[in-house]
Amino acid sequence: MIFAIGCTPPPRLTVRSPQQDVMPQSRWRFWLWRFAVTASLAVWWGGLTFYAAIVVPLGIEQFGGVEQGLLTQRVTIRLNAVGTIVGICLLADALWGQPRNCRAVLASVLLGLQGWLWFLHSRLSRWLEAVPSSLHSDESFYHEHRVYLWVTSAQWLIGLACLWIWCVRPPAIPADDPSV
Repeated sequence: MIFAIGCTPPPRLTVRSPQQDVMPQSRWRFWLWRFAVTASLAVWWGGLTFYAAIVVPLGIEQFGGVEQGLLTQRVTIRLNAVGTIVGICLLADALWGQPRNCRAVLASVLLGLQGWLWFLHSRLSRWLEAVPSSLHSDESFYHEHRVYLWVTSAQWLIGLACLWIWCVRPPAIPADDPSV
């Protein structure tokens, strides 16, 4: 065969067996799990961001203070439930893979903040259900609500760090790992 100067020969085609193209079932399970964890984290964090940036300001504009509180009370129950599931998934994922250092710490902090939010939510809900009309003058309610908002902000930041760690910097997967 004659080749022009500077040209390389075409690559050799090799025939692969069907077994070489099939991903092992354990690896499929791993990637499905990783996708589910990442998707749940993205849905929760995106939902929390949308809720805080869009829904709350529009609700205050439309309904006012106490009425907005009654609406957000119901929405935050769902956000907290999803946040709990995400935290458990992240912690399981962090303890399953390598390295376990910052991933496990972030997931644990996220779950700890979520527990604190559940506690504060139950206290705020008791205030809302007891006497909604007296909340305008109840400084202790507003103080506890500010704490709730600060804890939510901290959780949002931890969620952002988790998104970075889990999505942008996924852990290396050793090719010889039998569990994957």
